[in-house]
Amino acid sequence: MQNATKAVCSTALLLAVATMGLAGTLSVAHISSAQAQEEYLPTQKDFVGKWKLSGATIRPPRDMTDAPTPEQEAAANEFQQTVTNFYTAFDYLEITADGRYNFHQPGDPASGPCVWCGAWSFSKSSLWLKLDTAPRLDIYAKDGDIQMTYTAEPDERSKYAWLVFGWTKAE
Repeated sequence: MQNATKAVCSTALLLAVATMGLAGTLSVAHISSAQAQEEYLPTQKDFVGKWKLSGATIRPPRDMTDAPTPEQEAAANEFQQTVTNFYTAFDYLEITADGRYNFHQPGDPASGPCVWCGAWSFSKSSLWLKLDTAPRLDIYAKDGDIQMTYTAEPDERSKYAWLVFGWTKAE
């Protein structure tokens, strides 16, 4: 029995050493400082347009110090379904250059009254919807999709801070 255990341990050690040696021989592509400076930081105009909901997920809040419990994750998933159902009731999100946003319901005329609309601001390469939940919209690449995260919430800490939504340009 001891010989079998020693053999397994020796094999695992050799495999680990071989893997580390292989990792050391893999090359990392070099990028120039000019390429590194080309990182795209979106401007206000990059957010202007019509956006369709393209996905949703949960992510533990960045300031969460402990690993999430299964109960927290289950509650976040349940709340994500509720909020996703709410967003899918809208045809698209329109962000206008004059500082307004509007979630359009299917069949709404473009100039019709808004059901859920308001103003936005732009700060630190992100667009912020002026709501109690402080949704932050980020674009990670030129002509890329929007990722919406929440940085504040009116009530429970365990809810909005977990939510992430993806929006894709509709036009």
